[in-house]
Amino acid sequence: MWIDRQIKDRVNQSVRSRPAVLLTGARQTGKSTLLQRMFPETTYITFDYLQQVEAAREAPEQFLSRFDAPVIFDEIQYVPELFRELKIVIDKHRNDYGRWIMTGSQQFSLMGQVSESLAGRIALLRLETLSAMELRQARIFDPDRFLYRGGYPELWANKNLSLEDFFESYVRTYVERDLKTIIDVKNLSDFRRFFRIAATRTGQLLNYRSLAADVGISDVTIKKWIHALEISGLIYLLPPFYANIGKRLVKSPKLYFGDHGLLCHLLGIDSAAQWHDHPHKGSLWENLVMMELIKTLHLHPGTDLFFYRDQNGVEIDFIIEKKDRLILVEAKAGERVASEKLAFSRVAPLLGARYAAVRNLLALNMPGNDILTRKHFACFNPMHVDAADAAESQSPG
Repeated sequence: MWIDRQIKDRVNQSVRSRPAVLLTGARQTGKSTLLQRMFPETTYITFDYLQQVEAAREAPEQFLSRFDAPVIFDEIQYVPELFRELKIVIDKHRNDYGRWIMTGSQQFSLMGQVSESLAGRIALLRLETLSAMELRQARIFDPDRFLYRGGYPELWANKNLSLEDFFESYVRTYVERDLKTIIDVKNLSDFRRFFRIAATRTGQLLNYRSLAADVGISDVTIKKWIHALEISGLIYLLPPFYANIGKRLVKSPKLYFGDHGLLCHLLGIDSAAQWHDHPHKGSLWENLVMMELIKTLHLHPGTDLFFYRDQNGVEIDFIIEKKDRLILVEAKAGERVASEKLAFSRVAPLLGARYAAVRNLLALNMPGNDILTRKHFACFNPMHVDAADAAESQSPG
């Protein structure tokens, strides 16, 4: 079963306007399948095959000369040698749009190569796992299953696929294969333990020393392993929002997972009942909300998505900054919450003077697809309602 992807229109626009397009994202998010479905007549080359990797590394100019029509290069991170040669080829044919279409599963290492070689010549896009909106549009959305199943496309396209088998295979492939291309991990058992312990820190300020103590390894190693997960697109580090408001704010980022289904697997959750009873339910919901914001609003942590927390503990889960507009989002796992427990009234006045409009949103796990407007904020469930619609429903603060 094919599930249509929201990013499709952005890919088409990029292919019509840039000579090169790079679609990044974690393994199994559907990058290769999407591009082959969108461009079925285009030559497809995957660097998962060693023969193709060796040919591209040994003679990149000769390798590229084999293709006189648009081509898809899958898993381009395995052959960074191609980027410099691609720059030369593209500069000779700058208006040959959609000529080189690529995918990659290592976000930040790829960005470094691209920024050095193809700046201004390439469109960069990122594909996440399926959003609730995409599943709703495909008419297969089940909110109870989505809570713990997450959004990897294969889990929704193949009803007979075991959840445990999928994620066990996913983690094993990452640890035993992909990880080795990023860093040298001498003890894979330690890394697996670290991966699961990191899941318990979701939504918390990242404390390398504390995490290292729990895993039983050094701070230096923990930093390398966190970076590896970030490079692979498996986690996000959400930075704090800084503003000149006369208060000292925390400086550490918060840790989140790119897919809440993988997060649930690492925490041993495989049913809606377990999700609702879990002691980390609040963090699980917070992670789900953040990823729905990223997927539906095309946000980038550190660019237009942050969190707020001062040293007095006053906190806003997510802050979205769009030009002259600010959106404050609180995520609460219940169906309702008392207004006095929200920090909107304390934070919005501190930040609002710099923006033309400030809107406050409360993301609740409530039933139905209604947007409930209150005096100072709007309530919605991001599994049923898009955040953009909720923001428009609330009058500027």
